[in-house]
Formats: sequence, structure tokens, C-alpha cells
Amino acid sequence: MLNSDKIARLASYALIYEVSLSPKPGLVSLIDVGAHDDMDYMDFLKSSLVLYDYFKISYELGEKSKGEDFLELREYGKLYEDKMKAVTGGANTHKGIIFSLGLMVYASAIEMRKENFSFEKVIDRVAYLNRGISNELKIEKAETHGEKNYKKYGLKGIREEAEGGFKKALMGLAFLKEAEKKTNFDYALTGTLFYFMSLIEDSNIIKRGGLEGLEFLKETSSRVLENKLYENEAGMKEIQKINEEYKRRNLSPGGCADFLILTLYFYLLEGNID
Repeated sequence: MLNSDKIARLASYALIYEVSLSPKPGLVSLIDVGAHDDMDYMDFLKSSLVLYDYFKISYELGEKSKGEDFLELREYGKLYEDKMKAVTGGANTHKGIIFSLGLMVYASAIEMRKENFSFEKVIDRVAYLNRGISNELKIEKAETHGEKNYKKYGLKGIREEAEGGFKKALMGLAFLKEAEKKTNFDYALTGTLFYFMSLIEDSNIIKRGGLEGLEFLKETSSRVLENKLYENEAGMKEIQKINEEYKRRNLSPGGCADFLILTLYFYLLEGNID
């Protein structure tokens, strides 16, 4: 039976699965810090364990929510962002996930109270909860990376994804399940990451490399997907070379990694629904 403990465990597993995956382009993994000099695998592991309690709270808040807003969840999100930074020495390992997966867990609890539960209804609930959130970008002085990207490039970033309920996570789930028919789970996850890289205007890439970095993201993801490099060992060696190039360019698609975590959450949840 699903409850807040089980859901929190699945959400934490999703975080650990993602960071343990290797090779990844410019991202922290079990054997590589990627393009980062401020965080490593142990930081992500500590952060994942700390956030277990946050996901448990997120689900319990959703169980009693009327489904109209997530104001209380936002306050817990700020609290657990501080807890995350406390255990990582200030490293921002999972800030985006505190927002996106916290909301996904919260919306899951709301929809599980009803008949005919589906992931599509969870996505719709998240979209409803985030209605109009992009308006937060329309301010005079840009301070956050998202606000600066909007001012400079007109990109709405994670807020636009949130207004859509992070629906690309379900597209990733379909890709992962299809890829898993042809290769092992780890390789399929790698392919799914590159699938997200082909879809998403990753704010972390833009922050580090501007629009040129974003173009490089699209070029490399197209090459991996078109040649199905994620399906075999020879292809994975090519992906390792791509990782080295991302490190050289100081690029890290953290937003795409967050979507991989959301897909993993759905994948693990699907396997635990009776």
C-alpha cells in the first residue's frame, strides 16, 4: 500500500539513481564530478537522504490539501533548501528538484484520493497549481538565473515547464520504457537523459555557456539519439568522449537531469501501484 513513507522512499531512490548514473555529460556521477568543482557524489547522496523527510511532508500536505495552491509546501521547500545546503557545505545539489519533485509528490497525493488515478492527472494538477507562475519573471530587477535568462533571452525556463505540469516527464517515461526493450536499464536511462537534452532549453547550460552552449547541447543530443549511442558499449565510449567535451566547456545540463529524476519517480511509482 502506498503511503507517505513509501512515496518518500521512491522519490529519494529517483535522486540516487540519477546521480549514480555514468557517464553523463558534465554532470556529477558516482565516478566523476563532471564540470563541477563545488560538489561531488557524496554531496548528492547526503542531499538525497535529507530530502526524504521533505518528500514525506510533501505527500502528507497533499493528502489534506484542497488542491488550489501549494503555499505551505513552498515554505517547507525553503526550509529544506537550507537543510540541503547545510549538509552539502552550501552546494546547490537539488534546488530545482525541491520545487519540481516536491510538487509532483504533492500532486500525487491529491490525485490518489480520487478514483481513476493517472499520471496525466498528476501532470494536470501540477499545471493547475502553477497557473500564471511565469508572471513572477516580469520584474524590473533580475536577481535569479531564471529572471536573468528571461530578461536577456526571453526564456521562461522552469516556470514555463511548471505551467505545463512538467509534462515532458511523461514523454521521458515513454522513451525510457521503449529504450529498455533494446538495452539494459542504465543505458536506457542515459538515452533518456539525452532525449531530454534534445527537448529542453536548459537554464544551467545557458548560465554557463549562453546560447552557444544551448546549441552545443542540441548538437550532441541529436548525435547520440540519431546513432542510438546509448544502446551498446561502443556507443557509451563515445558518450564518455562527449562528457569530456562538456567538462572542457564547463557545461552541465542540470535541468535535464532534473527531468530524468521526475521520469524515474513515475517509473518507480508505476511499479508500485497495485
